[in-house]
Amino acid sequence: MATDRPAAGPKCPSEKTLEKLADLPKGWYFVPSSVECWKGWATADPEGPTPGDGIYLFQYKPGKGWRYHSQGSGYHCEELGIDEPAPFCQYQ
Repeated sequence: MATDRPAAGPKCPSEKTLEKLADLPKGWYFVPSSVECWKGWATADPEGPTPGDGIYLFQYKPGKGWRYHSQGSGYHCEELGIDEPAPFCQYQ
């Protein structure tokens, strides 16, 4: 049966999966409710013993799976090659 729905993207990873990909400092972890996915990208907010202000960004690549991309307080979509609004991007 044909459908107008687009093909499903990658499954959103768990915070534990993302923790294995990121080099988090000792005592830090990703808040489970902070993991958000959008079209092959995932973000997660870290928590630890000291205040932090950034998010971690991950990208899914077919055949390779989820990979750590970078961390920061915000991202510019154009620099990531994204040409549509993404929830983790900043706009000037």
